[in-house]
Amino acid sequence: MMADTQTTAAKANRRAKLASARDTAFERAKTTVSGLESNPVGVLVGGLAFGLIAGALIPRSEREKDMLKPVGKRLAEGAGAALAAAKETGKEQLSASMLSRDAAREGARKIFDSALTAAKEKGASNKTTA
Repeated sequence: MMADTQTTAAKANRRAKLASARDTAFERAKTTVSGLESNPVGVLVGGLAFGLIAGALIPRSEREKDMLKPVGKRLAEGAGAALAAAKETGKEQLSASMLSRDAAREGARKIFDSALTAAKEKGASNKTTA
């Protein structure tokens, strides 16, 4: 009879511990989900970092290498083309800004010359009327 009481008490103790662990796990899960919802960018960055680390540590098979080789080549070609296009666009923008700056400088010089000429003419007309 004493053994039955100890077994029943042990079972009740295990159930209480299990219920406590379940409640703790549930609370931690809720906290984790709310943290993830409040910082989705952090989750994305963490996922990318985890993926990069896992990809670096897990060896690739020969079949995987053969299948991904064309994709890698296309990505490299696309990146090279994007770099060349960005470089060309940058050169064009730089050229255009140089031309714009020169045109602005020339326009300012013409306005200054016109204002100077108008002031001289105004001064000459004031002398003749006086």
